[in-house]
Parts: sequence; C-alpha cells; structure tokens
Amino acid sequence: MSEPTHPYQLFADEFTREDIADLVDFDCGQAAWAQAATQWICGSDVWESIKSRGTNVWVCRNIADVIVGFGSLGITRRRWPPPDGGHSNFLFIPMLGIDKHFHGQPADEQFRYSRQIISHLRFEAVQILNQHLDAGRSTLPILSLLVHRDNARAIMLYQRFGFLVEDSASRGDQLLMTQLIQASSP
Repeated sequence: MSEPTHPYQLFADEFTREDIADLVDFDCGQAAWAQAATQWICGSDVWESIKSRGTNVWVCRNIADVIVGFGSLGITRRRWPPPDGGHSNFLFIPMLGIDKHFHGQPADEQFRYSRQIISHLRFEAVQILNQHLDAGRSTLPILSLLVHRDNARAIMLYQRFGFLVEDSASRGDQLLMTQLIQASSP
C-alpha cells in the first residue's frame, strides 16, 4: 500500500496545449513581474520559448487538480564568469509563477507551493546536467534566473535555496541570481 498524498503536495506535469483551458483565470498578481509571468504562460511567449529554445515547462497542480503555478527550465549561453568571461552554457529558469490565490500558501512552510516549484526545478536541473555530462556536452553546473530587484519575496525565497546575486551581471531592474548544482553520482 502506498503512502497517502499530503494534502498540499503539488504534481508537476509537462505543459501542453490541453492545459490552456485551465489557465483562463490564472493570474499571478498586479506587480509588473507578476503580470509578466501571467502573460508568459497564458500567451505565445511560452510556446516560442519551448519551440525555439527547447525550454521545458511544467504546470503544478494541487490535489484538487487546480493549477497553482508553473515553472520552466532551459539552457542559456552567457559570459561566465561575468562580465568578461568566455561564453558558456548553463541552466536557466526563464519564468515561474504562482496564481495570486496561492501566494504564501500553504501555511506549512515545508509544503509552501513556491518551495515545491523551486525544488522541482532544481531536481530537473540536475537531471538535465547529468544528461549533458553523459552526452559530453559542455554545460556548467550552474542554475540561474533573473528576478526583478523590487521583488523582495522572490529574492528571499531564492536566497533560502542558495541562489546568490551576481552583481557584475545584473542590469537595470533585473538581478541575475545563480547557484552551483552538482550532478548526481551514477
């Protein structure tokens, strides 16, 4: 007999066109970065990112099969170390978002939806890094993301997960945050 599912556990499924109908009322909030996340997942940007950049995108549903949020993961090519290092490939979280009705939920921090989505993306990043290493592809063991410098809640979350701000690579309103990840042993 398997363990019962925790009532706050999220389930990450690969994003498909069938999910569009479930996103009709999806809304990450009114802040500029929240609106950008909503527009990205509900508009054509998500499909462009999947098609042209090979981005992986997951929708995260709760036990009631409601989309709570989403996360994405791909590869980017940037100068490393910034600002003058050579161009290198590393893992990148292009966009993630949580519907405003689920911000700060649930009260149990261990199962907080934002934490579950970040944990899932970190797990997937290690899997992709392993695949690249096995295939002999040159990918640095770095997971990165951009965050608006005024999005204090997100910055604190990412810092709790070990992301650091790369001051020399941050521009304008966007901070580049990175963390080292480790490939799993065979």
